[in-house]
Amino acid sequence: MKKLPAIMFGALLAFSVFAQAAPVAMNPGDLAPYARSVAGPAAIGYDAADLVESIAFDHVVAIDLSLGSVALDAAAPRTFFDTPLTVLDGLTVARTAYGVTVTAKTAASIHYNLKGALAGTLTFASDAPYELYLDGVSIVAVDGPALNLQSKKRAFIVLAEGSTNSLTDTAKRVKELDEKAALSGKGRIIISGGGVLNVDGNYKHGIYSKEYVRVRGGSLNVAVSARDGIRTDQGFIFDDGVLSIAGTGAGVDEESKGIKVDGTESAPGKGAIVVNGGYITIATVGKAITAGWDIDEDATTPDKADDPNPDVIINAGVIKVTTSGTPYEKKNAEGLLVSCSPEGIEGKSDLVVHGGYILARTADDCLNAGDSIVIDGGYVDVVSSANDAIDSNGTLTLAGGTILSVGANPPEGPFDCDMNNFAITGGTLVGVGGMTSGPTAEACAQNVLIAGGYAAGSSFAIKDEKGATVFAFTVPKTSPTLIMSAPGLKTGGQYTILVDGTVSATFTISERITKIGGMIFDMGPGGPGGPGMGPPPDGWTPPEGWAPPEGWAPGQTLPAGAAPLAGE
Repeated sequence: MKKLPAIMFGALLAFSVFAQAAPVAMNPGDLAPYARSVAGPAAIGYDAADLVESIAFDHVVAIDLSLGSVALDAAAPRTFFDTPLTVLDGLTVARTAYGVTVTAKTAASIHYNLKGALAGTLTFASDAPYELYLDGVSIVAVDGPALNLQSKKRAFIVLAEGSTNSLTDTAKRVKELDEKAALSGKGRIIISGGGVLNVDGNYKHGIYSKEYVRVRGGSLNVAVSARDGIRTDQGFIFDDGVLSIAGTGAGVDEESKGIKVDGTESAPGKGAIVVNGGYITIATVGKAITAGWDIDEDATTPDKADDPNPDVIINAGVIKVTTSGTPYEKKNAEGLLVSCSPEGIEGKSDLVVHGGYILARTADDCLNAGDSIVIDGGYVDVVSSANDAIDSNGTLTLAGGTILSVGANPPEGPFDCDMNNFAITGGTLVGVGGMTSGPTAEACAQNVLIAGGYAAGSSFAIKDEKGATVFAFTVPKTSPTLIMSAPGLKTGGQYTILVDGTVSATFTISERITKIGGMIFDMGPGGPGGPGMGPPPDGWTPPEGWAPPEGWAPGQTLPAGAAPLAGE
């Protein structure tokens, strides 16, 4: 990514962080460079077998759902509504009590041209990979899913250029059609093309695959009123196209999520979410994007070698997420512990951002990972209203890109990695919030400034001894702590902070981390902070639910050995 001059960085901050309580509308023209896909073998998760254009199909079968007709290889159409039709040896099309079923017990690979409307469920069972070419298809289920893919072979769903297609399931199922989604599959589902697919999920999920879902193109709109927009067991890969998910389900412990990969021990090494380009917009009650796996609850064997790999990897792409749920953890009527954590993007193992544009507005963590977070490129703009903006339960490495991180009030903040390694080695970043994890001095290759709170909307600028502006932005939120780092902050340099044009402070950089204010989590050896640090800023009161160290109250110096905060 091109290095942003100080004035441009300031303009971006003022526009996209301070002024917005929810994501701004995407302008594909402005964000196109971020959305440009990493294609071919360079793309993370590339698999030549996922390219429908590389398959030479043996037959073309045209099915008109409105007319109940089938045509094989451009022959005259025949009807199947009254009697099951044998199209070729091993291939039958039949009307059933619940819709239409296509059964292909043949090694031949078949390209199906589909059009027309169906009231019922369209079911496919195939012994070979197959293509469903949707050209103006409308399926409204009566007793189950709209599209029921029973085959474990790859199903290629290609959206005809300029076409609009729709799939709608029912909120209730008959036993014979108890599948999990409006578009439900037992095998891999690969979506591409230049048309539109609208999916309306009313039972559980919008799209479900027992293996993985890959989107290579097209415009995909998924709405769910129950569980998740897209749910898979083994992975999700987004290469290109436009994906929009709206999840409104708010049932206790069943809040709608956007994209969720469960991860299973039957698929070791799988379970990741990968974004290689394109545009994704998600608005849900629960988590927007999550690669899930809970070893305490989900593991069935003690051997970790068969565990999944629940990472989120963002190589490129424009991702805009919002969550509307309120975080909670409580017991339900049956006495079971249930919870809602409406995070933005979560990897139960690692979260890696190599590029792209990420904009998140959440109540819980915007970015979260169980083991590590690495950001080494792209543009990351995240705001949490009630928790940390960027939270790793393991290590945190900021190595490149532009990062704008706004966390909630103490004890939350812009960056949290508990007492683990926090390395800042490159990029341009600003973090604002209640407090921050302290960067690990020996792990940082770029200078870091930690300062006190500034009023929301004020103009913040740093100038060097020659009066040149090296860093400038509009403060997004009134908070006790501001942390920033940029290549322009040089060791040995003398700098002046101006707030609304008036000198606020001066400092000289003599160490990797310069602290002139703010609040830091106690990092212990190797990081700033430590026992016996001073009280938080005047006027600060603990938020609801915050537990201070024993014997401490606001306005008092924290007792030695028990300090979770560091201040002036």
